[in-house]
Amino acid sequence: MPDDSIEIGESVDIEVVFDDEGDVVGAVVDDVIVATGPGGSIVDETVDILDDQGNVLIEDETVSVFDEDANLIAQEETVAVALDD
Repeated sequence: MPDDSIEIGESVDIEVVFDDEGDVVGAVVDDVIVATGPGGSIVDETVDILDDQGNVLIEDETVSVFDEDANLIAQEETVAVALDD
């Protein structure tokens, strides 16, 4: 019987952005989720740019699909920008 298990992992990196006076002006959050199985892998990476209040200003999500030989077979990117009230 073939191994049909799927492994899932996540990595989150947060970088705080400071101005010249040392005050927080925002942050960048990079969240990567990888699901890997015998047929290939799916990678979902989301990068959020936040203001100093924690509001999302820009979100960039890229979903990539790889076959069992790690060849990229499909990719989609979505960028969302917050609108002013």
